Amino acid sequence: MARQKKTVVKKGLDGWVMTYGDMMSLLLTFFVLIVSFSSMQEVKFEQAAKSLKEAFGVMATPEAVIELNTPLVPRDTFRESNLEFLYEIRSIEKEVLDRQVQDDVQVEIRDDGVLFRLTAPFLFDSGRAELRGEAAPVLERLARMFRKFPAEVRVEGHTDDLPIRSDRFPSNWELSAARAVSVARYFQAAGLPADRLAATGYGEHRPVAGNDSAEGRTANRRVEILLKWSGKEVPRRGELPLAAPAADPAVPADQDPAAASADAPMIIDPVTGRLGRLPAAGGK
Repeated sequence: MARQKKTVVKKGLDGWVMTYGDMMSLLLTFFVLIVSFSSMQEVKFEQAAKSLKEAFGVMATPEAVIELNTPLVPRDTFRESNLEFLYEIRSIEKEVLDRQVQDDVQVEIRDDGVLFRLTAPFLFDSGRAELRGEAAPVLERLARMFRKFPAEVRVEGHTDDLPIRSDRFPSNWELSAARAVSVARYFQAAGLPADRLAATGYGEHRPVAGNDSAEGRTANRRVEILLKWSGKEVPRRGELPLAAPAADPAVPADQDPAAASADAPMIIDPVTGRLGRLPAAGGK
């Protein structure tokens, strides 16, 4: 009778499997430690780099003088000053018309400023250099404008070619210079600093008309006052400004044409044809 083989059933795993599992666990722990160590070294490296940057004056977010995201744009006040300048000229022109002295006072806008041309008979008696009282309101109005705009004021005296011989004025040169000084002195007394004023006499040497007629000689006897505009360019005769400029603090509001109320008469701008308002002339 044949012998039957006994089948032996082992319980549990082989001994090497447990050892292999322990080794894999140790390897996993080892790699986890390596990864953690590498992350710590990166943090320390960034800290060390930051310290070096600060030591050498290099910042991660350097401060700029001009921030590109919010650039500083200067406020452009040139157009506003142009409008105020042109408004003052227009108000003086209107006051000249209201006083009916347009034949004696002319306003000319030039490339370098605004020129006021006043006839000599309006300012002075014949052969004299003392200002007449009738010219004071116009000169005071010019002085108020000059105080608002800190620019150079040049006063030039001119005569015709008829000779003058007196103890005080040996020639037209002395007469024209004395008249220019008289006007400049008036502006100085009205509050303009002397370093902004210049007075020059040209005699008969810079005529604007021929001296062969009475009309030409009358045109040549004059005083020219130039306010040199300090802006980028002289404003031209464009649209009539509708907003009155700020009133001169040195002049009472009831005497300053620039501080006129809305009751001032409306006029039509001869250049643009638009309706505008100018201040009423004071001192009528």
